[in-house]
Amino acid sequence: MKKYTKVFLVLGGLCLFSLLACGGAEKKTEAPADIANEKYQCPMKCTEEILDKAGNCSLCGMELEKITKS
Repeated sequence: MKKYTKVFLVLGGLCLFSLLACGGAEKKTEAPADIANEKYQCPMKCTEEILDKAGNCSLCGMELEKITKS
């Protein structure tokens, strides 16, 4: 009986280790198409410009914010 207990403990430990080593769950990442469709705008709305990449506003210098889908 003790022999089987040790085997189950070892197998359980290996399963636990493999889950932890792999992260345990799938990580959600943005698809390349989603990244290409991101749009940015000044939070102060200084201009009506909508840009394809992050950066700073050309008028006030504030960091552009990602426009969320409504």
